[in-house]
Amino acid sequence: PRTGSPEEGTARPEGSLTAEELDRFADELRELLDDAVSSAERQLFELRTAAADDARILGALGDGGLLPPGPDVLATVEFLGEHGIPALPGWRYLAQAVDPADHARVLAARPELVDGVIITDPDSHTRAREALSDAALLPRSAVAVGTAAALLAPTPAADSADSGVFLVPPNPAMHDEHAADEERQALRARATERDAEIRALAARLGKDRELAARLASWRTGCPAGRLAELAQAAQEARAFAEETEAELAEARTVRAEAEEAAAEAAQVRDEKQEAAQRARRAADALAGLAFRLRERAGWQAKL
Repeated sequence: PRTGSPEEGTARPEGSLTAEELDRFADELRELLDDAVSSAERQLFELRTAAADDARILGALGDGGLLPPGPDVLATVEFLGEHGIPALPGWRYLAQAVDPADHARVLAARPELVDGVIITDPDSHTRAREALSDAALLPRSAVAVGTAAALLAPTPAADSADSGVFLVPPNPAMHDEHAADEERQALRARATERDAEIRALAARLGKDRELAARLASWRTGCPAGRLAELAQAAQEARAFAEETEAELAEARTVRAEAEEAAAEAAQVRDEKQEAAQRARRAADALAGLAFRLRERAGWQAKL
């Protein structure tokens, strides 16, 4: 551990800052904390958004079933149903009405209809076009609408010229029950890991916010340069205390000498009082002796 100044006389943990270092780097530390808080907030928002998306998908999957189609497709199917036009999402029709062995062929031939809407009643095709033209659903993605016959129409010959268009391999969970079950398990595992990450990040974010608030409060009460003034004042106070301590020690010495002199004077006074008492006793004895001698002389004169 690093050791503080001699005046402190205490050890501080490794990596901690002295008051002087904190005062010198306070502004930089506040900027770093602000950046860390902003970054953590963005990351937390992204994690919670992803968690909400996964929760929506898990809710749609439930304990069984396929991945749900896009919201634009669902809105189109719902609108057609409200107008009495039978329709299914292309992925749902592919899973329910097409032989799994033909899935790859249909996907390669009609990817826009697989990811779009299938009108199951061919006679409703014209009415569906008119209804959707007047609906103004304004989807954010391109939603293709066609009949089941269009979806299952013969594909071009294998030796035909390449059109330059190809399909990104889709998620099998859109049309395969087993793949959907694997996707469900993966989503749940990912949700568990993400929840733990969200909790840890939220705790760290709370600590960073608390530290930033404490640092800001400290800087408000101790603006730049104030610590140097306090250190100077403390040094002057220590010097004054040392001078006062020296004066106090000198005063104690003088007091001790005065007490010693007083003790000696008291001893001399006691000795003089005792000598005076002895002198008074001797004087009294001499006075008595003189009185008896006078009486004796008078008796002798009478005799």
